[in-house]
Amino acid sequence: MAETMMINIREIYIESDPNRGNMVILKEEPDGERFFLMFVGDSEFAAIAKEKGLVDPKRPLTHDLYLNILEKAGVEFQRVEIYEMREETYYANVFFRANGADRSADSRPSDAVALALNRRIPILVNQDLFRRKLTQEEV
Repeated sequence: MAETMMINIREIYIESDPNRGNMVILKEEPDGERFFLMFVGDSEFAAIAKEKGLVDPKRPLTHDLYLNILEKAGVEFQRVEIYEMREETYYANVFFRANGADRSADSRPSDAVALALNRRIPILVNQDLFRRKLTQEEV
């Protein structure tokens, strides 16, 4: 079985469109032709927007509470990986160190992105999940 190539995300864009919904766009580089797109719910969109500094809630969001508790418990987050799509659903893992052992946990990609932004850890996406911007001729 061939090893999966993971792409390190350097740019994260969010867009809310009343007709299409809330979108999160992950890119390897700002001007790159390839991108990873996912649609997210309102609360996940708010969490990512908060971590990007676009909104400033008066009180901590749910993920802030969990991250604060885990930080106090000594959990060290290492990276997140969005690794596959099955039945129109993306899957991600969060990798962390706890009690001296490396571990991982299943995650929704939107939650993983908010966590990664909060903890400033790498976001990796399976290259097979990337889309390519269409040329004018292809459109």
